Amino acid sequence: MPLRPLPCAAMLALLASALPAQEPRGRAEPIPDALWQRMQGVSRHPGLGCAGRAELRLLTIPHHDFTGDRRLGHLVAAATEAETLLDVFAALYQAGYPIQQMRPVHEFGGRDALSMAANNTSAFNCRRVGGGTRLSDHAFGTAVDINPVQNPYVTRGGTAPAAGVDFDQPAERGAGVPGVIREGDAVVRAFAARGWGWGGTWRSAKDYQHFSRSGR
Repeated sequence: MPLRPLPCAAMLALLASALPAQEPRGRAEPIPDALWQRMQGVSRHPGLGCAGRAELRLLTIPHHDFTGDRRLGHLVAAATEAETLLDVFAALYQAGYPIQQMRPVHEFGGRDALSMAANNTSAFNCRRVGGGTRLSDHAFGTAVDINPVQNPYVTRGGTAPAAGVDFDQPAERGAGVPGVIREGDAVVRAFAARGWGWGGTWRSAKDYQHFSRSGR
């Protein structure tokens, strides 16, 4: 009798179980069959020009949640950036920076708005930039959005996600607010040390959640 592939959630749990209990550094794996199938037409759209399977990796990453408990999250990211991101998130783990959850975007129907509203930290998503035609850095797995509620995207037109209005003003982004990313803090330093730019430095808008290799 042929073996059936594991459901996506079971497969992710199996990969996570291979990590030592208190190891702060995660691991990178080729994209498993079950996960790749779930991504099709959801977070990966053939013909759009986004990263392909061989160009991506599944990262299993330890992190602290907002209660201080240790969790294991998953990012789909560029293979070329996998070790860099594992280094970054190991530094954030050691710094005690909290992350609410970390799940691949296909679990939110590939919809960035739903992932942000759930305060989900994510990387790869085969999509264009908001309101534009250019492919986002997320389409190549070279961008990460971290705790979108505490670190919203702020423009003259509004704040996304909606719950981010509690964190979209400088006075609300002071030291001691869990999950908020601030200039010069451990999160910004960890990414900057490895050549990644932060959307919190943009002039025309502020994308406090966003880090990318290109800085866009």
